[in-house]
Amino acid sequence: MAEENGGGATATTTGNNEVEDAGAGTIKIKVTYGSNNFDVFIPPQSTFADLKKVIAKATGLEPEVQNLLFRGKGKDDHESLHMAGVKDNAKVIVMENSPSKDEDLAKVEEVKENVEEISRGVDAVRIVREENDQFAEQVASLEAVVGSGTQVSDKDFLFLTEMLMRQLLKLDGIDAEGEGRIQRKSEVRRVQGLVEKLDNLKARNSNPSTDVPETASGEASMESSTKVTEKWEVFE
Repeated sequence: MAEENGGGATATTTGNNEVEDAGAGTIKIKVTYGSNNFDVFIPPQSTFADLKKVIAKATGLEPEVQNLLFRGKGKDDHESLHMAGVKDNAKVIVMENSPSKDEDLAKVEEVKENVEEISRGVDAVRIVREENDQFAEQVASLEAVVGSGTQVSDKDFLFLTEMLMRQLLKLDGIDAEGEGRIQRKSEVRRVQGLVEKLDNLKARNSNPSTDVPETASGEASMESSTKVTEKWEVFE
């Protein structure tokens, strides 16, 4: 079977993976591919891309996955054999590029990016959680004061409620997956609980003689809080 390469030479592949000389004006190149050794014939003015085509005929290895080494160095397709110093009986080694390795590397990079993204989400939620810890302490302090029968200014309740609503907005802006998503959802519920508690404490503070159950929901005293927290139940 014959193939005409870019340099005008015709190479014939035999059954023992040798390429016979098909005309004058060619040089013989000794090719090593794995454990196989064979000779090919090609005009010296040909390029390494032309040589790859001839080698493909002998090995079945597509030119796109061939990496040709001459004198220990990889050669570009457009480079001329003559200009590279390839002469008669020169030795060329064929290495097979492995696309799978590049694909595996791409997959590793993708996994790495996903892990970093999840880590960023977890870290963002952690920062908000630490801030929520401080607000939870302030709510607990207000609860103790109200429980003692001491009147507290409504401004204190309004301030804390506003700050907690800002925390919900922060959580809403966190793009989290996996563990970060679970933690974000937990913090949303926690903040919702603190908002409800503040509303309940405000009602108790306004009516010291009435002990309003903290877990009551749907009562008039909890109506505003319920409307607020319902907006955040879509968090997942």
